[in-house]
Amino acid sequence: MTSVTEQTVGAVRPIVLALAPPAPGLSEGVVAPCLEAVGGARLIERLLDTLAEAGLVSPLVISSQSAAPALRALLGERARVLPSSGGRRGALALALAEADEDLLLLHDAERALTPVSVVSAVLDAVADEVDAVLPVAALTDSVKAVHAHGLRNIDRSTLAGMQSPRLLRRTLLERALAQPGRGGLEDSPDPGSELDLDRVAARGSRAGSPQERYDEILAALDVGARARTVHGSHSGFAVLDRLSLWQAQISLGLARDTSHRHGLARQA
Repeated sequence: MTSVTEQTVGAVRPIVLALAPPAPGLSEGVVAPCLEAVGGARLIERLLDTLAEAGLVSPLVISSQSAAPALRALLGERARVLPSSGGRRGALALALAEADEDLLLLHDAERALTPVSVVSAVLDAVADEVDAVLPVAALTDSVKAVHAHGLRNIDRSTLAGMQSPRLLRRTLLERALAQPGRGGLEDSPDPGSELDLDRVAARGSRAGSPQERYDEILAALDVGARARTVHGSHSGFAVLDRLSLWQAQISLGLARDTSHRHGLARQA
């Protein structure tokens, strides 16, 4: 199935972060995007199937307070569900308190269509000289730097979008979380600058409060992490709202992409 060694897999604890709030366009009563059904299965069920296919043990699911009851009812014995009220940073601290493994595989529940090949690539990239591994995807949209006097084009070849799962050493995550106020948008570089991540400049994109914008990879780089990247997948996008749900249906062959038709109509 994969080239991941049993020793590596045995040292990894998967942590699923189900923290995204419901958004317009999701089914009525869905309290978290990962509970949306696509093609006869909930997104989080698809994610747990992928982790199991990669040979990993049952994950620890950390969710918002509001989503925990529904997740427990759905997953049953498949995963232990713990609620957290401290945003992403609080959820990661809870993961450290509940997991004993040296390697933590952090997977955002809304990125449920990430293929098993990406999970395996992240696990395969573990090495003694590496503190963290994450998948990245090339940017396809035009990117601009915003300055007081206007906009400036940025070379997309130096940029990438961070995806999940992210594999971090326990000691690294402890150091990253110990840094107060680090790892969020307010601490990221000026537009157009690069992060020291194999020529990848990645931007935090979490909305909301500083706690919600926290990103463990940016915080890990702040404390000198040695990070390695692997190729991500176009299927590794976050399913958060009606548009991304439609994209998920397209990715699974359940809907057709008709956006090109709308484009032709506008040009006519």
